[in-house]
Amino acid sequence: MNGVRGRPSRRWVGRWVAGLTLHLLALGAVSLSAVAGQPPADPEIGQRIYRQGILPSGEVVRATIQGDVEVRGSQFHCASCHRRSGFGSSEGGVYVPPVTAPRLFADRLLDRAELFREFYQEVQPPSFRARVRDPRVRPAYGDASLAVALRQGRDPTGRELDPLMPRYRLSDEEMAHLVAYLKTLGAEPDPGVDEGAIHFATVVTPGVDPAELGALRAVLDGYLRRKNNDTRGQLAHPNHSPWHRDDFLRGYREWKLEIWQLEGPSDSWSEQLDTLYRQRPVFALLAGLGVGDWGEIHRFCERRELPCLFPNTDLPVVTSPPGDYSLYLSKGLSGEAEALAHYLQTNRTLRLLQVYRDSEASSRPAGVLRAALQGGATELVERKVEGELDAAFWRDLIAEVKPTDLVLWLGESEFEALSLLPQSSAGPRRIYLSFALLGEVPRGLPPELSSKVFLTYPFALPGREIPRRYRVRAWLRSRRIEPTHPRVQLNAYFALSITDHALLHMLENFSRDLFVESVEHEAENALNPGVFPHLSLGPGQRFASKGCYIVKLSPQSAGGIEAVSGWIVP
Repeated sequence: MNGVRGRPSRRWVGRWVAGLTLHLLALGAVSLSAVAGQPPADPEIGQRIYRQGILPSGEVVRATIQGDVEVRGSQFHCASCHRRSGFGSSEGGVYVPPVTAPRLFADRLLDRAELFREFYQEVQPPSFRARVRDPRVRPAYGDASLAVALRQGRDPTGRELDPLMPRYRLSDEEMAHLVAYLKTLGAEPDPGVDEGAIHFATVVTPGVDPAELGALRAVLDGYLRRKNNDTRGQLAHPNHSPWHRDDFLRGYREWKLEIWQLEGPSDSWSEQLDTLYRQRPVFALLAGLGVGDWGEIHRFCERRELPCLFPNTDLPVVTSPPGDYSLYLSKGLSGEAEALAHYLQTNRTLRLLQVYRDSEASSRPAGVLRAALQGGATELVERKVEGELDAAFWRDLIAEVKPTDLVLWLGESEFEALSLLPQSSAGPRRIYLSFALLGEVPRGLPPELSSKVFLTYPFALPGREIPRRYRVRAWLRSRRIEPTHPRVQLNAYFALSITDHALLHMLENFSRDLFVESVEHEAENALNPGVFPHLSLGPGQRFASKGCYIVKLSPQSAGGIEAVSGWIVP
């Protein structure tokens, strides 16, 4: 020791302070930003790094995997593997562990309930099951040890992390932002959940048929009664062991559901939804009924980061990217138009006449068909109509355009216009209509015209329903629910049952992002009630049914239609 006797030198003091600082960092007692003299860490900046791999400078984060393979953040940002929720995932037998705040910043211990959730999500190879069973107990991460894990791939015990885990090149400031966000990730349950209940809502837009709404409410009420009775019975069951109750019942909640009935023009819906949400925050929107464009509800859900599951709407939001929180049964009329374009392009349609109204339900599929046919061999002629479609209109239009095929985006109220179409051999050889817009199979047409009519049909073909359809119908009968509007009722049952399954695997981790990810996983696990032939989702997918049939009128066939195409997935 140099200097005056009994007084430490400045060099020694500096080393002592540096050593103490490193020790405190290892314990997580001093933040990275404080030591580095940086401004306070911002969790919102960290969220952008986590979800998108975008640094505060606007550059993408860089990393290496497998020892020396260079990757960019746009390819390997944190959420691409650990998911938006932070609860991890599995892919190809690779186990990606959770990185939520309760898991990172606490000692790692064995948890039977978490093991149950991870084991039984899907069939996995033995290597995956061995990896999940490996206890890998460790102390809690601190700021410094988490930085070491992210940069060098070592946990607090010094063990190497999986080689697939990127080793990120982050400055102290960038690291501080990311760590600040990870401390908030999954730290608290999302809104809509309290100690005894989880709250949901169902949105209904103006113009919905009251009988259709009544049919929907009957299913909602019946399911909630059954669900809540089961929950109360499980919680009061005297035969469970204490371990079972602690592990698997801690996530049980009573379900409470409100009907959010909107009024007035669509540009006022956002304000109405905000008011309803402030009065009673909900965890998710389930099912729902919409007439017209669903866009305002979609944008509200994206802004609030509020899951919206499988509303009955023909006009969902079809964008790229599709959004994070709104999941739909199908693309509706847009999907029908995409499938029709694919069919027309493979069947040598030479001159196509498209007739549509100046309404969202008519002009949107017309626009989708127009875009899909652009640059192809089919010549497209269009007419947007306003007045009545009388015989003179059709005669003059067909004589002027001389189409080989005709597409009519017409609704149920204009069904009679079909009988006014020219029936001579000089007219169009095929006439395509939307089943969703018509609402039923056309009947009573003259034979000469009936043989030319084809429909876009996005549902399961009559007579080919899957067995689960009959099980759900039996469930309706057992609760004395009359199947007056079967598609709406079966779709509502699907939304409720998939919610039930997703929450079961979530335990008490009430994260909306995890809920969406669980629904993505559960969609194809034998829950399809039979309205659509196939239902499935994957990470980032937002439309469970992805195709459509083209059918022709066939009075002798089941339902009066016969498929002329396979299941078209554009």
